[in-house]
Amino acid sequence: MREALGDLARVILAAAVAHVYVVLFFTIAIEETGVPLPIPGDLVIAYYGWRAGGDPWEIAQTILVCAAASTAGTQIPYWLSRRFGRTVTERAAYWLDVDMDRVERLLGWIDRHGFVAVIAARLLPGFRVAVSLVAGTARVPPADFAAGVFVAGAIYWTLWVMLGVVVGPHVEDLVSPAYVRIIVIAIPLFFVLAFLLRTIAVSRRRARRT
Repeated sequence: MREALGDLARVILAAAVAHVYVVLFFTIAIEETGVPLPIPGDLVIAYYGWRAGGDPWEIAQTILVCAAASTAGTQIPYWLSRRFGRTVTERAAYWLDVDMDRVERLLGWIDRHGFVAVIAARLLPGFRVAVSLVAGTARVPPADFAAGVFVAGAIYWTLWVMLGVVVGPHVEDLVSPAYVRIIVIAIPLFFVLAFLLRTIAVSRRRARRT
């Protein structure tokens, strides 16, 4: 298991180097649909920020590709919930262990404020996937939703890219190349473990409710 995850992480990183922006686009787009990845997109973007080496054009390209990928990836949950309504949103909230009261408040907020609410809600931790579902249920106009996701994505990904630009060189100076392989293996293992622990905790809470 550990070796398989390590190999997968190395394949992703190698592909990211060989096919830079194509891999970046699909990595973020897939994550935005709600599919978990062995390496979180945030860390991938920070890596791209470090890779840019302070080049303004590379930084701008990375941010724009990420914002476009977010816009593309969120279309799947948005259109599913727009087509099937609250059923999809409620089931997703159940599996994501999101309190339906919070979803209802978010639904009312997005229903009233549309474009602006999509931008603001997309910047709230833990709500990025939920916003797509709620916006579809609230029948936010497709153009308003896409524009809101793009603007919020540009803001959000700028923060992670700049984190990579600023912090990346210092990490490179501090971490010996001998430890890079360990880190590459440890990162996906950590997040897989966190996901499993969260799944167990959610299952126990559901069992207590029933």
